[in-house]
Amino acid sequence: MTKLFLVSLGAIALASAQQTDPANKPHVFLENKAKPPKPSNARLIDGIVKDQADNPIRGAIVQLKDLKTSKVVDFATREDGKFAFRDLSMDVNYEVTAKNGAVTSPVKKVTPFDTRKEIILTFRLEPPKEQKQ
Repeated sequence: MTKLFLVSLGAIALASAQQTDPANKPHVFLENKAKPPKPSNARLIDGIVKDQADNPIRGAIVQLKDLKTSKVVDFATREDGKFAFRDLSMDVNYEVTAKNGAVTSPVKKVTPFDTRKEIILTFRLEPPKEQKQ
């Protein structure tokens, strides 16, 4: 029994000696990094509205129509003539127009076939040309 006790004591001493050996410790690196963002399945449609002299138009109304729900969203351009519609579905057809006063742009369409995440549009508002009679 004494031999068993001494062997057990020796094994415990050997095990504790191995745990305090710095070369035998596992290397653990803890970093406080945020997980990278998941790829978004959202689309951004942005751009600028300009007049016929290529100057940005402040306060022009840009309308985005969701053709799936027929919902229309208006955005008034900022001082630099820019607008942005964020978090739009990649699977929906959209129509975008710009207007300032009585002048309205032609409709621009964005479809699911266009796989770009960011669509940049430029609207140039020009008064209608007078027709000769």
